Amino acid sequence: MKVITLAPISADARQAMQTKLDGLGKPIHGLGKLETLAVDLAGIEGTTDLRVAKRCCLIFAADHGVVREGVSATPAKVTAIQAINLLNGHTAAGAMGTAVGCELQVVDVGIAADLTDPRLIHRKIRHGTRNMVEEPAMTLAEAQAAIDVGMTTTQDAIAAGNQLILIGELGIGNTTTAAAILACALRVAPKQMVGRGSNISDQRWAHKVDVVTTALDRWQPDATDALDILHKVGGYEIAAKVGAILAAAQAGVPLIIDGFISLAAVVLAELLAPDVRHHVLASHQSREPGSQIAMQRLGLTPLLDLDLATGEGTGALLMLPLIDVLQAVLTGMNTQADLDFGYQP
Repeated sequence: MKVITLAPISADARQAMQTKLDGLGKPIHGLGKLETLAVDLAGIEGTTDLRVAKRCCLIFAADHGVVREGVSATPAKVTAIQAINLLNGHTAAGAMGTAVGCELQVVDVGIAADLTDPRLIHRKIRHGTRNMVEEPAMTLAEAQAAIDVGMTTTQDAIAAGNQLILIGELGIGNTTTAAAILACALRVAPKQMVGRGSNISDQRWAHKVDVVTTALDRWQPDATDALDILHKVGGYEIAAKVGAILAAAQAGVPLIIDGFISLAAVVLAELLAPDVRHHVLASHQSREPGSQIAMQRLGLTPLLDLDLATGEGTGALLMLPLIDVLQAVLTGMNTQADLDFGYQP
């Protein structure tokens, strides 16, 4: 896949937004991180008149062959179950989406079951990846196809008028896959990236480290080649997230990432489109220990730190009320010029 060149973030819009914020009837920088968020949104959209009203959360779902190694406390069948529960509004993200006014779309990129629910976006590459300990997780063609799913799904969401794109995922075993991707691409020891995912025991965590180490040692993915990493230790939903990030950046639409799994996708997207990280917004600091390393390497600063470990896009959804409050301030607050400081009570 050729390296993608992106239009730069608008420095003029960023400066204009800061000037606009400084002109509001409040202390300079008084809104703290919300001002940083406003400036980042303006830079991505290229305007101080933020477009944030219509939003969509794309939740990519796929299974992972590596679960056969016993790396998760949750059975693989839960991916399929939760996909339907999410559509019914009965998962964490499903309930949150209703509360914050965000459409949720569930995309089957590789669920290991044949789901016929018409509300699903059916883009299955395969019934889950292969076990990356025994063989490469996917073919190069499958890696590219999964990226393409993410790109086209995101392009369709933008064409439908969505002004903010959020991404989440479903996939039992995907913290193992994400840890392998990040350990490779960031050139750090697996032990630094592997977390407890579904709240596994110390013994299973040590086994999970061994699984990631074995897969990386056996297949030796090229740390500079996103497709090779996906081919050898990747996941279909992570590849789809890569495509979503690229498509939103190309369109100048802000994309809000979730936690640890999304960070693996951003790191891969950076290999395909340098500086794409400037086009995404980091919602929260995941409980997974490797997320802090990845955030630092990417130069991202998460807005929230709620000790989340749910996935599904929950962290991204929790940013929306803050964005709505920010928009209300920008459109409804008095400016310094409006205030009569000569008023005598």
